Amino acid sequence: MQSPKDLGTYCLNAFTRAVPASLAAFYHIDGGLSACNFQLYGGFDQMHNCYLRRYRHLDPLQPIYCQRLGRQVISLRDAQALQSRQHNEGYQHFLSQYDVVDVTEVLLYTYNRPVLGISLLRKSRFGRFSAHELDTLQSLQEMLQLAVSQRAFELAPAPTEPIPAALTERETQLVPLLRQGLSNKAIARELGIAPSTVKTHLDHLYRKLGVNNRTELIGRLY
Repeated sequence: MQSPKDLGTYCLNAFTRAVPASLAAFYHIDGGLSACNFQLYGGFDQMHNCYLRRYRHLDPLQPIYCQRLGRQVISLRDAQALQSRQHNEGYQHFLSQYDVVDVTEVLLYTYNRPVLGISLLRKSRFGRFSAHELDTLQSLQEMLQLAVSQRAFELAPAPTEPIPAALTERETQLVPLLRQGLSNKAIARELGIAPSTVKTHLDHLYRKLGVNNRTELIGRLY
C-alpha cells in the first residue's frame, strides 16, 4: 500500500504528464475543509510560503469553496464567479507576481467529502487550461477516484462537527486566518477592515458555533 507521500507523488506525476503545468501541489483536506500537508512540484516554495502568509484567505479555490460548486475539477474562472471583485483582484495580483495566468483544482472524495486535492498552476509560457485539457483532467480524476475510494477509511479525515453553512462570506474568510493563529489586528490588515469589525465577526462566530472564547473557536474550526 502506498504511503501518503508516495500517493502524492503518483498523483502529481499522473496529472502533470497528462496536462502540462508549471507548478503543482498535492495536499490533504482536513475535517474543517482546509488544505494541509502540502507536497510541492516545480520548486515554488517562496510563492507557497507567501500564499500561506498573506493570500490564502483570498483564494477562491480553497476546498471549502470548491465543494459548493459540486464538481471534481474546478477552474479558477468558475471559482472566481462566486467571489467578490475585490478579492478576485487581490488574488490575481498575487498570481501575477509569479507569472501565473491560470489555476485548476482537482478534488478526490471519500464519503461524499473532499479528502485530497491537486492544484495545477500555469505560467504564461503554457497559457490557460483549454476545455479539452479540463476534460482530460476530469477523466483522470475519475480513474484516480477509484483508487482513492478503496482507501476511503484510511484517508477520511477525523470526524468533526461540520461548520455551519450559514456563515456569511466575511465569516468564511475569517476561518483560514483563525486557523493560522493570526491576531485580530493581523486579520484586520489582511481583510482591509477595522479590528473592531473583526471582533464583531468573532462574536457572531462564537454564537453560531456554540463556543465561549477564541481558544474554543479555533479548536472547533479544526
